[in-house]
Amino acid sequence: MNINIDASTKDALLSDLTKQKKNAVRLMVKGFGWAGPSFGVVLDEQTNNDNVTEVEGIKFVAENDIAFLFEDAKIVYRKGLFGSSFDVLTPNTRSSCR
Repeated sequence: MNINIDASTKDALLSDLTKQKKNAVRLMVKGFGWAGPSFGVVLDEQTNNDNVTEVEGIKFVAENDIAFLFEDAKIVYRKGLFGSSFDVLTPNTRSSCR
């Protein structure tokens, strides 16, 4: 896995990991649709079946069988009117079924 994050994403992830007393950010597939897979993140613990990459002091994990989906992924922190979230963008991510 090759994961990219910017400074605001790093700060938000480190803060959330500390608050929730977790040691890793798990990358996961949330579902599939016309536009392809939908990805997400959850704060979690590393398991024996995980592919692990560390970036800027943050451990990112994904199950071994899906880790290839996150090659050249970018995690983006977004803060808006209704709260904040982390988006997972990959070179093959599309926002619609164009």
